[in-house]
Amino acid sequence: MPKLRRTTTTHVAVLRELEVVRVEDVTPGMRRLTLAGADLAERSLDGSTLPAFASPGFDDHIKVFVPAPDADRPVLPRQRPDGLDYTTEGVRPLGKDYTPRRVTPDELDLDFVRHGHGQAAGWAEQVRPGDLAWIAGPTVGQAFPHDVDAFVLAGDETALPAIGRFLEELPPGPPAHVVVEVSGPQDEQDLTVRDGVDVTWLHRPVGAEPGTTTLLLDAVRDLDWPAGQVYAWMAGESTAARDVRTHWRADRSVPRDCLDVSGYWRR
Repeated sequence: MPKLRRTTTTHVAVLRELEVVRVEDVTPGMRRLTLAGADLAERSLDGSTLPAFASPGFDDHIKVFVPAPDADRPVLPRQRPDGLDYTTEGVRPLGKDYTPRRVTPDELDLDFVRHGHGQAAGWAEQVRPGDLAWIAGPTVGQAFPHDVDAFVLAGDETALPAIGRFLEELPPGPPAHVVVEVSGPQDEQDLTVRDGVDVTWLHRPVGAEPGTTTLLLDAVRDLDWPAGQVYAWMAGESTAARDVRTHWRADRSVPRDCLDVSGYWRR
């Protein structure tokens, strides 16, 4: 993986038992859980200090541990001073990657796409305030990109937590062009849009499943490309991410250290 124009930090993996304090449907297609608890703070273990929760990057990933369909509590890794031990008898801990949408010293928000399948999404549909939640990470964080003149971002619903956080953390100056694909106007979100930022919402045809159209690729191709050094970021369905990466590399000559593309999921 090429080095990006982002300062990378590593962190000890810490398992945190938190409480769901709020549940909100941001849109019909996105559910937000707010988690809080003493485990967000620094604590001691066997004479060592486990650090407080930190998420320096707008697209950081944490693990959310969810129970199996027939269980009330997830199988959890064991905490050690230097990280987590996933050696368990029987079922391995099931952790799914999610980007913290909002982080404060006292709580964090996690957004779940309401797509009707998957253990983590199913768990998010069932939890209520007062229920417990277990997370770990992030173990790697990447700070905001530096030494760039403009940003282009693209993604589907799964990228919205990172895109929303990016726009809130975007420093004054560089323009940003953002393209987001969702199922329809009902799933557009209120995002922070300062001067120099434009957000284009793409709506899939009625009945079209995520990852089955070329909406994102077509819209990215049609963008008026900014001048200077452009940092290009995309996340979403793996095939769509691959096609956008190819376009940016071959047609826009984006430098490797400014080409930040991730396949979050696969059809």
